[in-house]
Amino acid sequence: MPKSQPRASASKRAGASDPSKGGRWLAPKILLTALGIVAAAAIGLGAVLALGLTSDSAQPLTVVSCKSGTPGCLLREPIHEHANFALVVRGTAYNFNQSQFLSSEGNEKSALAHLHEPRFGVAHIHRSGTNWDEFFRTIGFELQDPSLPGTTADKTCLKFPDGQRLCTSATESFKFFVNAVRVDGVSATGMHDLDRILISYGSETDETVVQQQLAKTGDDACIPSERCTNRIPKDEPPEQCTKSNDTCVKPGG
Repeated sequence: MPKSQPRASASKRAGASDPSKGGRWLAPKILLTALGIVAAAAIGLGAVLALGLTSDSAQPLTVVSCKSGTPGCLLREPIHEHANFALVVRGTAYNFNQSQFLSSEGNEKSALAHLHEPRFGVAHIHRSGTNWDEFFRTIGFELQDPSLPGTTADKTCLKFPDGQRLCTSATESFKFFVNAVRVDGVSATGMHDLDRILISYGSETDETVVQQQLAKTGDDACIPSERCTNRIPKDEPPEQCTKSNDTCVKPGG
């Protein structure tokens, strides 16, 4: 009788470890790793396709940007609002009734916001999203205050058009008020209809500023905005883009 063949192991009978039979199974750890790599690749490919970054894509991802206020850049909607403001230095209100600060129709200092006669403490806002930093820069001022990133109260400074600088010191400081509310700064604050902004510099206390200086901001922005019709003078110059004027001329155009 022929000798009996040794019995094959259970794994060989199942063909699990014999490479010649093509049925070898991966170890669980290796299998999980492979599945993870495949999943990550699928996610990455999906992101690439979504962003249009494939090499044969006809529409690659692009970012279009422009400087707000320049011709052709309409990131901000045309508006016409008005806000009161005042700059008080050591108790004296700064005089903005100077030709270097004033705009005229067709000759605006800025398409974002500007000043013109007859109210020199009223800013005319012509683009949504404009802030006070942008406005002051158009007339030659640079205000660095804590509303801007990286500026602290002790580093607050105001540069005037003639180069003069006022900065917080041991004896004098800036006080900022928006609609009679004390705030840390106003540079990054948006300009809105009928707002009242006060920038005060000196040795005065907050209480003194409230009692003696807040009124210097005025409240006549409501006149060009036609929000207090009973106060509008009979000889008031016509305003563009107001409720009573259907012909809205965009600044600079």
